[in-house]
Amino acid sequence: MLVPMKIDYGVRILVHLATIPENSIAKGSEISKARHIPEKFLFQISNDLLKKKFIKSVRGPNGGYSLAKNPSEISIADVIHGLDKTMAPVSCIEFPDLCEVSGQCSQQDMWSDVEKTLVSKLETISVQDLADRDKVFVEDLKIKKN
Repeated sequence: MLVPMKIDYGVRILVHLATIPENSIAKGSEISKARHIPEKFLFQISNDLLKKKFIKSVRGPNGGYSLAKNPSEISIADVIHGLDKTMAPVSCIEFPDLCEVSGQCSQQDMWSDVEKTLVSKLETISVQDLADRDKVFVEDLKIKKN
């Protein structure tokens, strides 16, 4: 199962903002370069994150992005729902009316349970959890380089 890039990039943006000092602003180009997100997609996804009030922006030459919420209060499941996505592993869970065998398929309940299990797990992981792991990873890289 592949996670949509919109979700992956959205999480990367939020994790990046959670790793910078509080009340700091990160430029879009800085986030793009640091998190390997094409700028075009970064700006599209950041607009969605702004609408859902995960981040805030400051315009102008010294502008950029910062978190609008405490990163420990943003679960990865929140990000998925905020970006209007589901983690349904098959389309018949997300769009049962489009499925020709919906209601008569032995797999539908299984896939629905898989989605519920995945979302349940992602509700327990916050952006702060990932930012904390990220900081450890960056520190480990610095030690290995020296």
